[in-house]
Amino acid sequence: MPASPPPGSAPPAVERAGLPAAHTELLVGAARDLPERSRSVLVRGGHRALGRVVRDAVLLSPTGHPDHGVPAAPLVDPMAPLVDAAASALDRLRELQNPSGTFRGGDNVDSPPDSAFTVNDLAWARVEIARRSVDSSTTAHPLSALQEPLDLVLGAVTPALLHGGVHTPNHRWEIASALARLWEAQADGAALERAEQWLAEGVDLQTDGLFSERSANYAAHVSVPALLALGRILERPDLTRAADRATRVQAELTDARGLIETLASRRQDQFAPFDGGAMHPWFRAHAARTGDPLTARAAVRTASRAGADDVLTLLALAADDPSVLAPLPPAAPAPTPESPEVVELGDSALARVDHGVSSTVLFGGTDTAALGRVTSGSSSQSTVARFLGTTLGIRELRLSRDFFSLGPLRPGPPRRLADDAEKRHRYSLQERIAAEYFHPLRAPDLDPAGDYALEFNGRFAAAMDFSHRPADLVSLSTSMTASLGPGSLDLHWEFEGPRTPICLLLALDGGDVVTDGDDASLCRDERGRHVLDPRAGGAAATSLEDGRAQAACQLVSAGERLDISAQGALGGRAFYDPGEAYSFLGASDEPSGKVLLIPASTGAPLSLRLRISTDSRP
Repeated sequence: MPASPPPGSAPPAVERAGLPAAHTELLVGAARDLPERSRSVLVRGGHRALGRVVRDAVLLSPTGHPDHGVPAAPLVDPMAPLVDAAASALDRLRELQNPSGTFRGGDNVDSPPDSAFTVNDLAWARVEIARRSVDSSTTAHPLSALQEPLDLVLGAVTPALLHGGVHTPNHRWEIASALARLWEAQADGAALERAEQWLAEGVDLQTDGLFSERSANYAAHVSVPALLALGRILERPDLTRAADRATRVQAELTDARGLIETLASRRQDQFAPFDGGAMHPWFRAHAARTGDPLTARAAVRTASRAGADDVLTLLALAADDPSVLAPLPPAAPAPTPESPEVVELGDSALARVDHGVSSTVLFGGTDTAALGRVTSGSSSQSTVARFLGTTLGIRELRLSRDFFSLGPLRPGPPRRLADDAEKRHRYSLQERIAAEYFHPLRAPDLDPAGDYALEFNGRFAAAMDFSHRPADLVSLSTSMTASLGPGSLDLHWEFEGPRTPICLLLALDGGDVVTDGDDASLCRDERGRHVLDPRAGGAAATSLEDGRAQAACQLVSAGERLDISAQGALGGRAFYDPGEAYSFLGASDEPSGKVLLIPASTGAPLSLRLRISTDSRP
């Protein structure tokens, strides 16, 4: 067990000279705007915003008052507006406390873990004020006026954190971090004991480096900062190593735009790449502390996306560990066609290959088949691939099919195959789905009153006692092979099962969709979606043997061109079926924006050839 926390020991002064000018300007603006932000939060904000006002007021009120752009006059204390803002926020927090001590507001009711987010900020502020007071040459540090109201709020909320429960995996680390900070601030042994009780469950870090929620959002805002705080306060290097491992994998998934790949996530961020600004503090801190060139590159890539709150989070971390603001090491070089970067996350079933001129993501890790439904907290994304150039590309590629309303293709994990003759990377993804036709119940299971159990069979529910009925299965097996290289992606599907309509959906980024000459195989449906159908005729709709056909179009921008060509049993109804889990509710997970549909059937193998070039001429 770590030693009791010291009553106050001032760390070295936070050195801001290492921050880029843009981030320093954000700090100046944050200090200037904090009093007004406080007034706004008092009227419309929740408890987490109020706690952040307190943290920021303490962080922006250092002894000596460096130039943060706050007006100063001989007879005016330049720290007074910040201290007043924090005091008002604390008064409002007391008003928002339930009888249990938790704070009202937010998504959940009487919630210990939601309250823990605010406690982490308040307890950090309490410890920092104690450090500043010890280090102050004056008898009464200006921030000392916040100690009593902070103690009142923290004292009231502590029982809820000592005895309360959680909802989600990351809540455990948020509440444990808050308890550890309470112990650091108040030497409360019960808080330390409860934090260690949560930690005894073991950190939910997969072997591939993602937390069990596989979410960049929760890594940035909860798990990484919580584990770093726990590692420092409890002197647990294993917790710091877990946070470092998770940070580095997020860096591997950060592209040149500063966006983090989230296709494997089990949380809300699975539906769009994550803005890496929120991970910038942890990338920057990890790189400075460890000298790692990969997280240094991720810090550079996300620097322009970091907002004032992200920079303030970095400074709060630096107050505890000044090494995080040391100069960054040289950044890792960007990938090139000759030296691509390959990231393969086995537990999360995601592979990402970046050639610089293009990047490809393959995914086969949804939880939908195992759970038998689409649900919050699970991975349900039916996007099997992304293929992006520098200005355009396919942000989501899905294969829909008309098969018992079981939804789009959701294959298993990408399995690495031997490279092809052109030394392109190759992967295989497999799926088998099935639906039942049920037979009569056997004699021992019959009920003369016709009263049978209501059961869910994975597609629908009925009072038919499904689990006791013999059944015939109708199955569809799909084999998907991907071959990828610089500026190229070839996808090939083979099917085993009854013939049924299928339809590729390509959600397009950038550019305009065109065809060569007067080719009529490209049209629009009643919803304005592009449809590539060789049955419409045209030069690009060449018929092949065995009833197969091929068709092509292009996505072009000012400096780049994506050639799209398909081959197989093309044509027919253009559709996207999200599956019964969505359609029963009148909903859909169909991507918004510009979409290209390529209808076909399982009557023949289906191939899709994608090529990106810098020649943008159609």
